[in-house]
Amino acid sequence: MPAPHSRSDRSFQLWAAVITALGALLAALITKYGLPSFSSDASDRSPARHDGGVPDAFLGQWRGDVTEEGVRPSVYAAAVSITEAGPGGEAGGIEYTAPGLLCKGVLVLQEVGDDRRTITLGEEIRSGRCVPRGRITLTAGAERHVTFFYTGKKHDGTLQVVKGALDKGA
Repeated sequence: MPAPHSRSDRSFQLWAAVITALGALLAALITKYGLPSFSSDASDRSPARHDGGVPDAFLGQWRGDVTEEGVRPSVYAAAVSITEAGPGGEAGGIEYTAPGLLCKGVLVLQEVGDDRRTITLGEEIRSGRCVPRGRITLTAGAERHVTFFYTGKKHDGTLQVVKGALDKGA
């Protein structure tokens, strides 16, 4: 009859399995995304490299009319400014205007779509009588055009949905 395995033998086997799994995960990530670059020189960065920041197509000033869905649809003029930012960073500002309404806020980059044609931004209104927080998704369309989709909870707890189209530099 073989000798029973000791507790240290089982611990060693468990650690060996964990290290092997981590090595496989690391290899898969390197295969998919390549080796990281530790260069601080911006000229070394390939424009195709996906670093999670705001894609160039979204940078700049955007304007257009957006419409709140509901029983009585409301139309607002929206002005969006998008700047370079990494995930979680402040990526610009927003301003809504309508007769008797002016709201201004900041935008925080939450997510960049895998195809880099969609960005999701958290919205925090800092002045005005608008819903204080929401989520905006911008989707790149034809050159110099994005679709705008907003959701947020109104003060009474109901869902607010606002849709529209914005043009660059308009």
